Amino acid sequence: MNFVVLNSSKNWGGNERWLTTAVNGLAERGHTINLIIRKNVSHWEKIHPSINLIEAPFTNELSIKTKSIIKELIDSKTDILLSTKRKDYILAAQIKYSNQITHIMRLGISRPILKRDFIQRYVLSHMVDGIIVNAEALKSELLKYDFIHKNIHINKIKCIYNGYVLSSSKKEQNINKVSSFCIRSAGRLTTHKGYDMLLKSLKNLREDFYLEIAGDGPEYSALNSMIKKNNLQKKCKLVGDMKNTIDFFAGADLIVIPSRSEGIPNTLFEAWSVKKPVIATNVGGVSEVVDHKKDGLICEPSVDSIYATISDYIKKQEDYNRLGESGYKKLNDSFSMDRMIDNLENYFDIFID
Repeated sequence: MNFVVLNSSKNWGGNERWLTTAVNGLAERGHTINLIIRKNVSHWEKIHPSINLIEAPFTNELSIKTKSIIKELIDSKTDILLSTKRKDYILAAQIKYSNQITHIMRLGISRPILKRDFIQRYVLSHMVDGIIVNAEALKSELLKYDFIHKNIHINKIKCIYNGYVLSSSKKEQNINKVSSFCIRSAGRLTTHKGYDMLLKSLKNLREDFYLEIAGDGPEYSALNSMIKKNNLQKKCKLVGDMKNTIDFFAGADLIVIPSRSEGIPNTLFEAWSVKKPVIATNVGGVSEVVDHKKDGLICEPSVDSIYATISDYIKKQEDYNRLGESGYKKLNDSFSMDRMIDNLENYFDIFID
């Protein structure tokens, strides 16, 4: 198959991590991939050598230059136009209208579609042929909207769980580890990731601990201020971006994913890949993947619930020792990269004549 793929991201995140593994897997199976990315970004160095990387300005949803670049790549051999960000959805919709090409969207996180968001509603109603989500919960949310249910067949909204390649890296990063119990988390520092709830939950934690959060983003200053305001400087630290989250997690005793909204977080699989126990909030598709008290602990996305679950884990570490090992086994058995690529190929096949 021949794909044109759009990604307008300025920063590396879960969406870009998924896209890298997806296009690399498809390229390794002989599919042709043209990946159009934003100019002057540096997070695509791990792309398969056969993939054609093309830069575009992505200045806005109506960018004439970007649309021109996309149109130049689309010909009679192009099978699928795949969009992965909100700006990309709208650009791809315009290309679908003018070129009559199959347009597939990929959604990796739950976000409400507001009544006043007429553009997104129109795109989803008339300019999308199929939608890929990474959790059944996201599919269920989409089907609650009448304008989606009426215009996109239920079989063309497909849940495909993220695949993961187990890393051989086991080098532990012990950054400022000043406690016998190290909690770590990683992700974009945005409101939906819930790091403010995590910090508030630790304010009254009596057990000995040290928290490190890896990542960067718009909430960096606010979170740093919260650490100082609550006198947590000796207990909590923002350590900046980590090129290798696996090594970062390998040096922890516990991984916490405190999100307000998610599909299925990539950091869950990264923690499992180094056999680390995970506490994750019950949002998106987390409960589809994590079996509570068997391969992870699930709590509600609230300060009190996060606090209670972390405290319980620290007190009962011996009872929960198996969680990381069980997560590793599940990751290896059920979320392989080959399975994800098989599912993607089977899904795309239904749109090919």
